[in-house]
Amino acid sequence: MSHYRPPGNSLWLRLWQPFFSLSIYGKFILVLASFLIGYLLIGLHSYSFTQTLKVELSQLNMQQDLLESTFAAIDTYIIRGGILVIVVMLFLSLTSFLCIQTLVDFLDQMICSLKILHNINDKGRACKHGTLIPVITQDKIGEVAALVNGLTSHIRDISLFRRTIEADETVVEVYKRLAYVFKNTLKLQTFIIWEVSEKDGSISPVYTWPLELEHESCIMSSSHLCRAKRTGEVISSSGFPNICPIFPMTDVMTHTCVPMIVSGKVLGVVQFFSLFVDSLEREAELQMNLHLAGLYLQEALPVLHAKRLASNLHEMATKDALTGLSNRHFLESNINPILAGVKRRKTAMGILMCDLDFFKQVNDEYGHDVGDQILKTLAVIMQNSVRTSDIVIRYGGEEFLILLTECEIEKAIEVAEKIRMAVEEQLFRVQNLSIRKTLSIGVSILPVDGEAFWECVKYADIALYKAKESGRNKVLRFDPSMWDSENY
Repeated sequence: MSHYRPPGNSLWLRLWQPFFSLSIYGKFILVLASFLIGYLLIGLHSYSFTQTLKVELSQLNMQQDLLESTFAAIDTYIIRGGILVIVVMLFLSLTSFLCIQTLVDFLDQMICSLKILHNINDKGRACKHGTLIPVITQDKIGEVAALVNGLTSHIRDISLFRRTIEADETVVEVYKRLAYVFKNTLKLQTFIIWEVSEKDGSISPVYTWPLELEHESCIMSSSHLCRAKRTGEVISSSGFPNICPIFPMTDVMTHTCVPMIVSGKVLGVVQFFSLFVDSLEREAELQMNLHLAGLYLQEALPVLHAKRLASNLHEMATKDALTGLSNRHFLESNINPILAGVKRRKTAMGILMCDLDFFKQVNDEYGHDVGDQILKTLAVIMQNSVRTSDIVIRYGGEEFLILLTECEIEKAIEVAEKIRMAVEEQLFRVQNLSIRKTLSIGVSILPVDGEAFWECVKYADIALYKAKESGRNKVLRFDPSMWDSENY
């Protein structure tokens, strides 16, 4: 029975281990010395032969002149042979050294490039001849140089891409950078980025290129219909035309769907489209570009996941869980840039403080579940009654604050009346109940009523208190006579 012997333990390699332990120049000197010794032995052999030949000739009965001329010819042969050996050795030494030096320089640059990749974030490292290895031969060395150059270039670009998206603030920005790479770097000109919602599991396009492609894309009522999302595998119609039954352009294009998976969870799917490929070269190029797109996605996925988590945490901190409106924390965190915009545009801001009348009775009589449903409906009424640039905030309990940007006094009163009337006319249907409620609103205007924002909020609250005190279900504009204190 034969036994396998690892190559590293073979007798041959152990005998040659001292040679392999030498540096490249050490190996070169050792090999060159062996050639020199070989030529020296040949020379000594030739010299010994000529000396023996001289002795044999001297013992022959030859004329002295002929003998001397023969010895002179032999000496000339020896001298010329020695000179030839020296010249050949010098030539071999010089050319071999230049070849070895070129090879060492090539290896140094390769090592430097690989070290840069290993320490990709260390900006202090740099190759003295640049990061790309010059491809000066068409042999295996040139092939290795080209491969290393391609590898370093791709890894450097991908690393730069990751550092860039890590500095982006939102998921939308990351998607835009991914799309830029697909379009401009990888020449993948037709694609859709789908995102899976964490709330309801639905899937929808967040980036489409070209834009009109969105109207011709897959229609999915549920993310479960997406084969790539359901299986977590790359799905391609190349070779399997009907692998995805909901793909609408089977006769025109092929598609490849790449799931975006983090920690076993599919965040979304990138769907690449291409016309039917009719050549092996184009097919190979497409597959290479799709492979590189997958590498960029692998770098982007942890960043996307982290930013989505951060966005969710921010939303949880700044959104009211019941109504979905902004909360007081959002107001306190964002009021300064809002006020800066008002000041820069030199416009006024309407501040509406709203409160449901006798809301405590609803909770006491029907329970908090009914009260919560009324608050949700009220939030919808308020959002539908203002512009998208206005801000509706659940200020606390049944109290709401509405900020009307670029709004004059008359318009603020008009919007407040519109909201009050909408609530008065609304029949709140909860479970088997039909309930009507009214709303009281206090209005102040920044900077007409005061220079400070929180001062005007206080004035709107005072106007609200007066509206409730004077009968409820009304809108009252703040008047200085309502407040006689110097502090707010």
